[in-house]
Amino acid sequence: MDKSERGREYILNHLAGIFHTGVFSQRQGECVSYEESPAYNPVYNNEALRRMLTDSADAQREPVLIRDGFHMIYICVREGRRSSLSDSLPADQGNVYYMMGPLSMQVMSRTERHRFYHFYGIEEKWEKGLHYHTLMEILQIAGMFAKIITGQEYTDQELMDANYRVVDSVGEKREQAWFDIRSEDEDIYRHSYQEERRILDAVKEGNVEEAVRLSKDMDSNIGRLGKSELEHWKNLSIVAATLCARAAIEGGVMPAAAYRLSGFYINKCTACEDVAQILIYRNHAVEELAKRVREQKEKRHTSSYTEQCKDYVYRHYREKVYLDDIADTLGISSSYLSRLFRRETGISLQDFVNDVRVEKAANLLIYSEETLPGIAEYVNFPSQSYFGKIFKQKTGMTPKQYRELHKPAEFYGKEGFGQNKDK
Repeated sequence: MDKSERGREYILNHLAGIFHTGVFSQRQGECVSYEESPAYNPVYNNEALRRMLTDSADAQREPVLIRDGFHMIYICVREGRRSSLSDSLPADQGNVYYMMGPLSMQVMSRTERHRFYHFYGIEEKWEKGLHYHTLMEILQIAGMFAKIITGQEYTDQELMDANYRVVDSVGEKREQAWFDIRSEDEDIYRHSYQEERRILDAVKEGNVEEAVRLSKDMDSNIGRLGKSELEHWKNLSIVAATLCARAAIEGGVMPAAAYRLSGFYINKCTACEDVAQILIYRNHAVEELAKRVREQKEKRHTSSYTEQCKDYVYRHYREKVYLDDIADTLGISSSYLSRLFRRETGISLQDFVNDVRVEKAANLLIYSEETLPGIAEYVNFPSQSYFGKIFKQKTGMTPKQYRELHKPAEFYGKEGFGQNKDK
């Protein structure tokens, strides 16, 4: 064994210990373990599982992730490529495969654990507890494992895309929800307000890479927001998109643009039935909102006339806003102000007025129990129907849909919020 092989063996031995799972290599059908006692491990004991992993690794360039019927993930990385000299050999004879697993995606009860080991024919005396890992942690483990074996680097996105339609060990398509969280485990993971604030500050500053990185890092420490894993990630993604939209507005993005973008991804997450795809949508929402802030900051500053015009609208949005009145206040012609405002903001003054009114209405929908006609009147839309039309143009939802989606639970009364008020 040369120095490089000894170095790799040293790393693989430590990987097995760090992640409390098995690490194996297979060449010409011979399986070698890098953990001390592999007798508990299905990869080591089950040739059919290894065959599934190696066959899958032959079929794609990226590392393979396979989930069995017990919500366990197994990783397989093929070292090198088959050369012309080995093309005549069976795949298993011409390649070296490195495997890792099982990595548990649920906190298992003793009964569930026994059922898992029994399925793979492992004696009860070898049964051991399995550490829980989130999906994002497993993707990072797979990326690091591939880097060690092949030297290639893969992003979380690339790994999710490559393994999106993976077939599990019982030969059926992957279930839509990865696993259910038991109620007694709801308080295992918590994050701090400071961690959340760092993400929002990164969005507000237009720091795209940092915002996405912090969002992924916090996934493993987040509190449970649903009874099932699917519900948890949907809720978490909705919260993330909503908070990041507000941070983007603080960073200078027009409210209508921020709400429109966050609303788009919220709707995508709500309709999605796949955890991995929900995470993709969530990451895209954070990334896009931070990008909008960055783009806004890179634009040249608007003139003082435009800024004074915006300030006037924010102070008088509950009244009728006339271009002539603002121009008279600023001491310039209305035609010049109209051209200047459109050139520097990309929208007309009336569109900006509607943006501000929709922004104020959105807050009232969430944090008040006022009726829809009452809110329309308060922000000075001429009618409830016109209010509904403009609000849907700006947010992609009717006022009632927006209220139902975003209103915090504590605002709902014992008999339910706003019964018959919004009809």
